[in-house]
Order: sequence, then structure tokens, then C-alpha cells
Amino acid sequence: MLSPKEIALEACFVGENKVSKKINVLFISAMLAGMYIAFGFYGYIVVSSGFSATNYTFLGKLLGAMVFPVGIVLVIVAGSDLFTGNCLLSLGYFNKRYQFLPVLKNLAIVWLGNFLGAVVFVVILYYSRIAETIDIGQTVASIAQNKVSLGFIEAMMRGILCNIAVSLAVYMSYSTKSISGKILSAVLPVFLFVLSGFEHCVANMFILPLSSLLGSDITVLQMFENLIPVTIGNIIGGGIIIPFSYYFIFVRNR
Repeated sequence: MLSPKEIALEACFVGENKVSKKINVLFISAMLAGMYIAFGFYGYIVVSSGFSATNYTFLGKLLGAMVFPVGIVLVIVAGSDLFTGNCLLSLGYFNKRYQFLPVLKNLAIVWLGNFLGAVVFVVILYYSRIAETIDIGQTVASIAQNKVSLGFIEAMMRGILCNIAVSLAVYMSYSTKSISGKILSAVLPVFLFVLSGFEHCVANMFILPLSSLLGSDITVLQMFENLIPVTIGNIIGGGIIIPFSYYFIFVRNR
């Protein structure tokens, strides 16, 4: 594995490759990542909904949190562009490897691609009719309602906490070339964020439209009232706090 200083430099190198991708390649890659996170989140829903009518709902949440990281494993091992992970591009900008505009362009395209990928997954899932069971519908509605009921500051702060964990999952995966090492690096922080109830903008791009299709009264406006502060929080956590910290510790004087 790489040393902590080498991980920081590797993150800069990865950033150079990401900002140089063609727009069409980047967008398709982002759509895949949106679908992968949706896969993981739906697995969480299936597991946790099985405990919704019992006195062991926390056990369902715990087991679901073990399933959710499948999404980030698919992103990292198979290769795709996830908005929360790409927030680490700012590390290369701090190191003057590339300009700020390519970072903004990359994040904007990836955010849109993640959104479309998540919505495509929602539509396929809806017409498969596999999510029409009472337990799953109630679980989806409960999760979505809790998210849209958050205030702006609450959602943003939970977004910050979330992407401290998720960006670290992606960041630590750079430390090794082994599949087992990458999986272990990615799974633990993501498990922690899911169990803690933090807010991930791409995960919310899946759960909120799914809830709406399954019959909840959540509006498009409410979806974006959640997505905007969560996205801002994700940027602060994964695009400022983590990359600037490691830039200051390992890269600044190099």
C-alpha cells in the first residue's frame, strides 16, 4: 500500500485523469455511478424493510448499512464517476496541477449524470413492480419524508459529515491496487455514514424520486430543497475539509 503522503500525491494524479475526460465519456461514467449507488441503497431498503414491523428496526438498519456499501464498491472497482468522490479533485487544484474551471465543469457534469443514472434506475425499478410490497413502500416513504423534513442547515451539516466519510472511502482506496484492499477501504467509512444517518446527495437522487413514484406527496420542489443543501454540504466535506487538510499536511511544501 502507499504511505499517507503517497496517497495524497496519487489523489492529485487521479484528479488529472478525471478532469481530462471527454464530456460524453464523463457523463456516461457518472450515470453508471448514479445507478450503482441506487443499487446499494435499494439493497439497504430491502434489508431494513424486513424489520420495519418488528421491535428490531435498529437491527434492520445495521444490516442494511452493511449492504449499502456495495454501491461504492461498484463505483471504485468497476470504475465510474461519483459526485461525492470527485469532490476530491480540489486536492489537485490546491496543488496547482490544473485550474479551478475544469474542477467545476467536472463536478457539474457528474452531478447531472449521477442524477440521470439514479432516475433511470428508479424508472426501471418502478416498472419491474418489485418495489410494490407494503413494507418496502412504507420504508421508502418514511426515509424520504425524513429527508425532506430537514431544515437547510440540518441537511447541509449532515451532508458535510457524510462526505467526510465517503470522500475518505474513495481517498483511501487509492492506497492499494488489490481488490480486497480497495473493498475494505471503501466499505468501512460508507457503513459508518449510513448507520449514522448522514445525507448523501446521490443517494437522495434515488430515494426521493422513488418515493414520489410509489405514491408519496413529495414534490419536485421539496426534492431540490433537500438536494441543494446536501450537495453544498457534500462539497464542503469532501471538496474542502478532506482535500485541503491533506494538501496542508503532505503536499503544500513539496
